[in-house]
Amino acid sequence: MRAKLISLLIAILVLADPIQCQLSVDLGLWAACNQTGTSAGFKQRSVDDCTLAFNVAVRDDDDAREFCALYAPWRLVKAEIDLKDRPRVLCHVEATLACKNGWIQMFGYCFRMTAGRRLAAQDDAQTQCNSLEEGATIASLRHKNIVGVWRRYFRGIAQIWVTASETWHQYIQKTGTVDGNAFALAFTGKHYDFSVHPNSLIRIDPKIKLQVLCEYKPAMTAAEINYLGRRYSEIYYPSVKVPNGILVRSASSYTSSANTLEICKKSLLPYMIGGVDPFVADAEILAAIHATKLPFTLLTGSGARAGLNKDSMAQKDCVKVQKQYEVGALKKDAPNHIVYGVEPTDNCDNMNSAGIVHEAGAAKMKMMSDSRSLPIWCQLGRKMEFIYSTTEGYDVFHRKNGEVVAHRLFKEQLNYDAASEKCKENGGFLSGVNSLEEADQLGKLAKEAGLTTESIFLGGRRKESCLQLETDFNSETSSCSRNRVIEWQDNVAQDFETSWWRDGTDHKNPSSKVAYLQGCLVYVVGTPSWANNNTKAFLDDISCSWQQYFFCTNKVVVTAVVPL
Repeated sequence: MRAKLISLLIAILVLADPIQCQLSVDLGLWAACNQTGTSAGFKQRSVDDCTLAFNVAVRDDDDAREFCALYAPWRLVKAEIDLKDRPRVLCHVEATLACKNGWIQMFGYCFRMTAGRRLAAQDDAQTQCNSLEEGATIASLRHKNIVGVWRRYFRGIAQIWVTASETWHQYIQKTGTVDGNAFALAFTGKHYDFSVHPNSLIRIDPKIKLQVLCEYKPAMTAAEINYLGRRYSEIYYPSVKVPNGILVRSASSYTSSANTLEICKKSLLPYMIGGVDPFVADAEILAAIHATKLPFTLLTGSGARAGLNKDSMAQKDCVKVQKQYEVGALKKDAPNHIVYGVEPTDNCDNMNSAGIVHEAGAAKMKMMSDSRSLPIWCQLGRKMEFIYSTTEGYDVFHRKNGEVVAHRLFKEQLNYDAASEKCKENGGFLSGVNSLEEADQLGKLAKEAGLTTESIFLGGRRKESCLQLETDFNSETSSCSRNRVIEWQDNVAQDFETSWWRDGTDHKNPSSKVAYLQGCLVYVVGTPSWANNNTKAFLDDISCSWQQYFFCTNKVVVTAVVPL
């Protein structure tokens, strides 16, 4: 089982770049879960999670956690020993971040080897990493288990450049021949210029040529913010989950002259990300604060201040005074955020701010003389909106796995290879399908084009290994079974269901007899004369030399917009 998982994830690293925009699903976890997951399977929500099952026996819970850290290097939720049928370790993991295709997520970072594992001096290695992904760097030793994980997932790895903090210096081994100031990890220990024990951390001449492993930090997500909030809560004050992020409480009280934004920047340093939104205590957020068990908390600040209104301040009875409290915007020239529901007090004298009173029944906003001296809340995470754009004539579709793709029907009759080249000339590939909903989208495009009965090329071909083998109609797991006999080309899709095949009135698809094999996939519009009446099914295989219309998929550019 372990070997299967490792082989699977290594295969992911060499897939072609997908036609997609910002990815919100981690393909590494998606594939690993399909291969080793329990019946619960992969769940893609605000966070991707899965239970990976391994047929191994361990001594205790600590061993189970150590095993999961080595073989399931996503965010570990829980390691469990299952002895129901046979000894197993269940690794409950989350992919709170999403790595781009070709990269594999490990401990919150994305990793990949350079193409062909070409050797490079240290400076050239850094250049190669940055060319793969803007901001990517040479891999860093960030976790105690990272060396073992790298060795297992990147088979054939020899010696690589790394960066390391001072805590790793105690493990440095001298080569005696090429020692210098550049860190490297010698997995095999055998190199033309030196020889050390396997898995040695060395510091050598940066001009020596080694393999290159690159890393980058993927974009922060709401799921990762929530994960960090949970970890933060384990050692500090509980964080509060709110829409679009979490609230983190500052460590202590501050003077009224302290700048709220600067305080929040310091409070959020452990998260190692920039950008915070103003904390605005509306009814929903106050309810979330109250629902979170906050030990020994009586009062906290809200950041809300009243406009200076001398007439209002002079009133003895504040009940009849309607003050407006606002939270200052963090962006220049942006409007302030108005706070509603502030309860008055019996005395208006200098009641120019609103704080949060944590009562037994609720968290409430109340007038105070200066709540800025209280511990404050900082909101990490912000609402994001996205603008999608693609080549003119293409129709955008949002897949359940987070990809955003665009399709177009070309009413030009070409054979499969010519159609594929035409799509590439337009910057894309022949289309793929990941769900019934996406198939319906293609059907809609065909209907809008006036097609009633047609077979339209898609980007799928019969596996080369199955060209001389009959289709296996009795299995769902054999190499040439109905759901595995076709391969999506250029990574245009990942899923394939047996139920998608449109069978004939007297035969099942795809073609099965070796003498009559048909190698290319088409989308079926309407009910051709050969087809049965199951219009929910939509795929057929035909000869690649036939002249057909075709669907192309193209890139979608996503632009993130942060509302004011």
